[in-house]
Amino acid sequence: MRTRTRHHHAVTGLLLRARSLVLIRRRSGRYPELSDAAVNVVSNGLTGIAVDPRAVSTTLREEATALAHRIVDDDHPEDSPLWPAAGPDLVVSSWLHPDDGPGPALLVA
Repeated sequence: MRTRTRHHHAVTGLLLRARSLVLIRRRSGRYPELSDAAVNVVSNGLTGIAVDPRAVSTTLREEATALAHRIVDDDHPEDSPLWPAAGPDLVVSSWLHPDDGPGPALLVA
């Protein structure tokens, strides 16, 4: 049980660190190909999964963790299927289903 708790804290920290990096890099001119809405989807998705990992499937949690590693390592996050497509239009509004995830107050970027 103790190992799982440490693992959970490590993954939560990784997801939140990746979220912060996305926002910091965006403010400093990185990721110009993404719309503000796309950046919010990434940051809110990472936050939502960090806050309540049981709100999403295991596959989505694992993919979000892989994306977080790519973001922290600055290793082509755009290769992740969770990374939004470039451009002004955003097809998806969230990784989390509104009935399954944390409330909107927890998902504010």
